[in-house]
Amino acid sequence: MLKLKNRFAFTLIELLVVIAIIAILIGLLLPAVQKVREAANKSTCVNNLKQLAMACHAYENIQNSLPPAGKGYGWNSSPVGGYGDKIIQNMSGWVLILSFLEQSGLESQLDKTACFSNLNTAWCCSFTGNLNGTVAGTVTTNAKASATVIKSFICPTDIGSKTVKYDSGGGVGSAINYDFIASRSDSALGTNTNSANYWSRAGSARYMFGENSNTRITDVTDGTSNTLMIGETCRNVYNGSNLSWAYRSWVMTGVDPNGGLNIWYTPSGGATQFGNLSSWGQSGSLHTGGANFAMGDASVRFVRDSNSSTNLYRSCTIGEGTLTNIE
Repeated sequence: MLKLKNRFAFTLIELLVVIAIIAILIGLLLPAVQKVREAANKSTCVNNLKQLAMACHAYENIQNSLPPAGKGYGWNSSPVGGYGDKIIQNMSGWVLILSFLEQSGLESQLDKTACFSNLNTAWCCSFTGNLNGTVAGTVTTNAKASATVIKSFICPTDIGSKTVKYDSGGGVGSAINYDFIASRSDSALGTNTNSANYWSRAGSARYMFGENSNTRITDVTDGTSNTLMIGETCRNVYNGSNLSWAYRSWVMTGVDPNGGLNIWYTPSGGATQFGNLSSWGQSGSLHTGGANFAMGDASVRFVRDSNSSTNLYRSCTIGEGTLTNIE
């Protein structure tokens, strides 16, 4: 009996060998599991963008124009002569399409005549804000609802900040990974941030969205399949804020891929911080090699970060006249 027991017992060396084999198998399996998980996350991201783009089209069918990127910004710089809104709402355009995202219950909690953020002056870079505007109502009316998480705005690959850096004045908004393609740079006006109602004066540089924009699909003369509509971004931003579905605040203008994709912050003498964009309004994602975009025809395309800034810019403008097929 003793001999039989000894024959079937494991030695310490045998146990260590088995443990080592299991560890090797786990090491081989883990990358495959991560790859499958990322494929699922990327598929969810694509579906989210598709849903958002279709909601915009549904809105346009009823209202005869796409929703604006936002309404009534009170924090933009005002050029000589003034283009600022008299009524300040700082509303994100996403508020207007909630019913098309199966969010009618949330929409019913909002007062679309009140403000969504109470910011009414530009406190940075020596800009003169819209000091003559009147903030509509009280921000507390919509502040609580702005913290609601809407899964259609979240890319599961991005595990960055869940809340917006700049609050509404009455609460902190839920951070999102997708936003309208809107210009963040008005070099022709001599500023480095959006000027009040710039979209209405942009001419051939006009993007599909902007403050108080009212683009129709027929206005996209460069072709809807060639024009970027909604872009992916990260929830961590080095020198600004991520974005909210509910409101606009300082530098929360939308997504502008002009300048490049996946431009990560690298501190002096430090390592590059992947997932932390180097500036506000940029486009990026934690999907390797690029980011997802919804085009004007509601198709979704993965755009590689190897695309030139020129091609990305041409894909943003709706009537610049140069057709560019980004990849």
